[in-house]
Amino acid sequence: DFLRKQERSNGTHLTFLTEGLETSIFKSYFNSWPQTAETKLYDEGREKVAAIFKHQGYEVKELPEEDVQSYINCRGTLKVWRVNGHELSLLPASEQTKLYSGDCYIVQYTYPGTERDESLFYAWLGQGSVLEDRADAVFHMDAIVDSARGDPAQIAQNKEPLQFFLIFQTLIVYKGGISAGYKKFVAETGVDDDTYDEKKTALFRVQGTGPENMQAIQVDHVSRSLNSSYCYILQSGTSVFTWIGNLTSSKDHDLLDRMIELINPAWQPISVREGSEPDSFWSSLGGKTEYPREKEMKKFIEDPHLFKFTCTDGNFRLKRYIASLKMI
Repeated sequence: DFLRKQERSNGTHLTFLTEGLETSIFKSYFNSWPQTAETKLYDEGREKVAAIFKHQGYEVKELPEEDVQSYINCRGTLKVWRVNGHELSLLPASEQTKLYSGDCYIVQYTYPGTERDESLFYAWLGQGSVLEDRADAVFHMDAIVDSARGDPAQIAQNKEPLQFFLIFQTLIVYKGGISAGYKKFVAETGVDDDTYDEKKTALFRVQGTGPENMQAIQVDHVSRSLNSSYCYILQSGTSVFTWIGNLTSSKDHDLLDRMIELINPAWQPISVREGSEPDSFWSSLGGKTEYPREKEMKKFIEDPHLFKFTCTDGNFRLKRYIASLKMI
């Protein structure tokens, strides 16, 4: 009826879109488009889809999330170096999945390619790292790439692409640092050294999509760091709590249990559900304050992406680089 009223051909292609799920092509026809999404629209959409399936006779417990796909073989070889001034310290295998936000690291990942082994090189720049270490990290990465063919990428903490997490599979990021550059900065400025200490209070946010992509990120041990969309591990003296947000799934709970085993298998945590916290839990966080309680939406990717086009012997190839690169 719409096509007839508009006096258009019956062969006109129509696409139906749901509010909040507009495609990039649709948005491109507008001068501007808000880059935020209301959690209310997300929740209402899930409820409507669930109702449709239930009406059709399906049992709906939880709508499945899209599986994360990697574009490379994630069964390769991982090497991690910590930047220590003008030197690099190769981490042993047992420590290479433990990073500090006050340090910088060089990561080399080698995996089987189509014709030969391929390598990815990352310079991971911790959020609290000093400028000298960041410059040294880029210098060291360039030197390694010059001697071994591969794709280099500079990555800032909290801006990691999914592929970075997939090659680590399991990653723990502690606060503070243990490099010479970080320790020198703390000594010269007199700032508090918040480097992780198992004898002190620490709060970890657990995130990820599965056993091959999960992280524990140490955050400020205050109640405003909590979020109903995540699970947390609170270490306070001899007590360890696991906090389960009201908006988390059974998959999140499984990751929480796995992370406890990885950080310290000897821990016997007290499981706490959001809304039933004991006073000792809030006391460890300096008191109860407000924190985000609504469903956290996936953030829009605003970082620029770099593509390389090559044409050899009539074969046209397109390669997308993972992060902001230093290219020749």
